[in-house]
Amino acid sequence: MIQPEPIGFLNTGLPVVVLAGLAVVLPHLLVSADTRSHLVVAAGMAATAIALLSIGAAIFALAYGLRGGNPGEAFAAEPSATLGYFLGLSAKASLIWLPVLGLVWFAKAQAVEKRRGEDVARTGSR
Repeated sequence: MIQPEPIGFLNTGLPVVVLAGLAVVLPHLLVSADTRSHLVVAAGMAATAIALLSIGAAIFALAYGLRGGNPGEAFAAEPSATLGYFLGLSAKASLIWLPVLGLVWFAKAQAVEKRRGEDVARTGSR
């Protein structure tokens, strides 16, 4: 069983910074820049959140390996408990990246409304 360690740069700081950065970058890759659909934006944000949880678990497993642990052995011994442990760490990190993702979502939604407004102004009707 993996034993929790005190908060440090490698096991907390670096993963959180990487995940917060990805919370800004991934939506721009997953959502078309010229979409006029809020559903497309919402789907892109959901896909980003799932990707960030998964990437976060992988980052925390890698950090565990860099600190001297062996994530492969941990997964072999107790796969579901180990996966739950790393996903739990990733979920805790969402306290930082989820608000960032929310701000990106808000900006994307505003851009959708701007493009819709421009379309209405160009055509003169709804």
